[in-house]
Amino acid sequence: MRILICQLRNHGDIIRCFPLIDAIKAIYKDAFIGFTCFPEMIETCALCHNIDVVIAQPRFKSVTDTQDETRVLDCSILEDAVAEARKYNFDLYIDLHGVFQSALFGAICGIRTRLGRSKETAKDGASLFYTVIAEVKEKELNRMERHFIITRKILKNVKPVYIQVKKKDYITIFPGSSKKGILKRWSTDRYIKIANKYRDKYYVRMVLGPEESDLVRYIRNRIDIDIVECNSWEKISELISESGIVIGNDGAFVHLAVWKGIPSIMICGPLSPVVNGIWKYGIGQTISVPKHCICNYLWQGKCDYNHYCIDKITVADVIKAVSRLEIYLNERI
Repeated sequence: MRILICQLRNHGDIIRCFPLIDAIKAIYKDAFIGFTCFPEMIETCALCHNIDVVIAQPRFKSVTDTQDETRVLDCSILEDAVAEARKYNFDLYIDLHGVFQSALFGAICGIRTRLGRSKETAKDGASLFYTVIAEVKEKELNRMERHFIITRKILKNVKPVYIQVKKKDYITIFPGSSKKGILKRWSTDRYIKIANKYRDKYYVRMVLGPEESDLVRYIRNRIDIDIVECNSWEKISELISESGIVIGNDGAFVHLAVWKGIPSIMICGPLSPVVNGIWKYGIGQTISVPKHCICNYLWQGKCDYNHYCIDKITVADVIKAVSRLEIYLNERI
């Protein structure tokens, strides 16, 4: 069996495909699994060793000369990516992204069986390109779980892989986010309080990615703990693997920890804790306020509600969650 899976972008969304890929490989050991995404996601895909090949496809660009709206998009930009995909003679295309470009790609590659979700949750008429449609009408579904619902339409026996959890030394805290997702950040001062609470009993460190350099000096001036600045997904993955507990905002780093079976605490603000939180096969807790807040300008860094949804989460809430997971930590020597 030769399968091509598509999720075009966002590091966290790519990572949330990995449990499915591992599950397919566990059942279909001889399966050849390809993954197609935007070029800047290739390094993230390398974290999943069950992906056999990554095929990068460029973003569509609108045609400037529409010629009285008879021209909309120029698909020739995909020629190289399509030629690359066709070399592998894929039997099955699984579109997990569910937008026009992701759906179209499988069709123009000539993959005979193309699986995606129904029009209620797909976008841009993507379901018109599928030969097999999984009915997914509910939008409030955990993203990892939704991938399994789609795939089981054809691969009925696929189920999440069990990961045995072992005690580790570190509490690893990810206090940042991408620049675009800055409203997903819980208060840095509160993260510092969490670190202070546990640093005498356990090894505690904070890890900051390339878009979080603005936090480095602020944290260093307020607490004396190990602060790791990381520009490599591979290094971040190693640090997570060494951790007994990972604590962080709704983002790629916590998704990575959940995929790796590390007990995790996700502090979830403006986005849905159901869609983005820790799935039922993971260990840990998603902390959010009872009333889900919807920001109209989240990705522009503007909040209409004074950051209520995430500021309402207290240090005590996180300490309570940590207390449930301390069994996975080795104490400092």
